[in-house]
Amino acid sequence: MPTIFIKDDLRAAIEAATGGLCTVHYTQSGQPSYFRWIPRFNLEDIDPDYGSGPHPAFVVDGVTRDGIWVGMYPGIVRNGELLSLPGVDPTVSQPYTYFVDAARACGAGFHVMTNAEWGAVSLLTAKAGDQPRGNTNYGRAHDATWESARRVDSGTPGVTSGTGRTLVGAGPLSWRHDGSTAGIADLVGSVWEFTPGLRLVDGEIQVLTNNDAATAALFDDSAAWKAISAADGSLVAPGTAGTLKYDSLTAYSDNGAANDLGGFQIDDVVDNRNGPAGDNGYGYDYNSMAFSSLAADTGITVPALAKALLLAPGALALNGRIYMRNHGQRYPLRGGAWDDGGYAGLGALSLHNAASNAYSNFGARPAKV
Repeated sequence: MPTIFIKDDLRAAIEAATGGLCTVHYTQSGQPSYFRWIPRFNLEDIDPDYGSGPHPAFVVDGVTRDGIWVGMYPGIVRNGELLSLPGVDPTVSQPYTYFVDAARACGAGFHVMTNAEWGAVSLLTAKAGDQPRGNTNYGRAHDATWESARRVDSGTPGVTSGTGRTLVGAGPLSWRHDGSTAGIADLVGSVWEFTPGLRLVDGEIQVLTNNDAATAALFDDSAAWKAISAADGSLVAPGTAGTLKYDSLTAYSDNGAANDLGGFQIDDVVDNRNGPAGDNGYGYDYNSMAFSSLAADTGITVPALAKALLLAPGALALNGRIYMRNHGQRYPLRGGAWDDGGYAGLGALSLHNAASNAYSNFGARPAKV
């Protein structure tokens, strides 16, 4: 646990109440934001299936960190800064670039929680035991309907009309990642969370090295983006032959409506696209399946890195569903939303949307290194 100078009564109270697991970080303009410390761990201590050495989330710009700070709550933008605050309606309906700018406006080290960080927290949580529930049924848990929280529209939990988001952190402890008051709230359900550092480009899986998404450019075609070799898991230039891809099992056929084409697979080629290049909306076909059911094509061994980043299932069974469109550039969302039921979970991943898309169930969570 890093030593933090206690600057005021609020920080002192939070640290005392959580045994130092949580603290308040102040933004560049002096606004408070609540964070939970996640200490560095090695992949082999989760399971050798995920590799060895520090999880990529703990390596930023070539420097191995002692841990990372993750926002306790989905973020709200106030005065241009993305904050982690309890009991508020999280900011939604903004493009991904908006959240990135608002997080970095907070000052050095602040950023949107990355895909690598999501992977680290999810693996640590699943290794410890039960996975958290959340707002997956219009203000309540679909699999424990007696668990509910206050909806932002003041609607009755479970009524399938209106806006089913809930005030962040308002749910029971089973909606926290470790089941405690010091836990990270609402990873599952309520709003999908943008987690940068991953994208799908015409079916090719591309990542930023380790956790460099905390500081790197995220939306251009700079040299920082890498593909993953299916042969040995090394990071190579995008477009290199034999990189990991998501391949639809069914060919695209435009009938004027969006259709779920069913399952897909991990491959080193794309034989079937599920829509035309350039489509960034919901008018074309896509694929989805349970995250735990995603498999590789014959002859393909999924590299440990892909499992550590939750791009493919590993030794730990994670709840949730994975969605993808393997045409155009698609950016990630994690966790699921208020109406996703059993499709939400730590393993839930949507690679379905362009960075410009903005909906009432899309948000983001701050983090800090």
